[in-house]
Amino acid sequence: MVENALTAQEALDLLGQVQFGRIVFTTRAMPAVRPVRHVVTGGQIVIAAGPELVLGSTLPATPSGSGGETIVAYEADQLDSTGCSGWSVVVVGRARAVTLEAEAALYRHLLPAMTVPDQLVVISADVVTGFRLDGSPAAGPGR
Repeated sequence: MVENALTAQEALDLLGQVQFGRIVFTTRAMPAVRPVRHVVTGGQIVIAAGPELVLGSTLPATPSGSGGETIVAYEADQLDSTGCSGWSVVVVGRARAVTLEAEAALYRHLLPAMTVPDQLVVISADVVTGFRLDGSPAAGPGR
C-alpha cells in the first residue's frame, strides 16, 4: 500500500466533501474523541455539537479573534478496506464556541440537513496534514 501526502489545500478540499469527522479534545486531563457533523468554510471547520459533547462545557465562548481558544484535532477519512484505498485528513487548530447570533445563523445555514444544533464550534486550520492511499503494493526489494 502506497501513501501519497496531500497538500493542505487538497486535504481541506477532501474534508469538504464529507459531512462527518471526529473531534479530538481533552476532558478531565484525558483525551476524548467524538463523531460530529461538519462543514468547511473560509479555511475553517465548523462542527455541530450536541449536549453530549463535553467540549462545550470546557470551551471558551468568545467572539472570533478575541482569544481564549482551546487546541483540538479534527480527523475525517474515506477508506475502502477491500481495496486498501482512500484518504485521511487531520487538522490541528484552535477551537472556539460560536456565540454571535449572526455568525451562528450563517453556519447553521451551511450545515446540510441539520436540526438546530445545541452548539456550534469553529476550528481554525492551523496545521493540516493528509494522505491518500492508492491500494497498490509498495515497491521495494523482493517485490
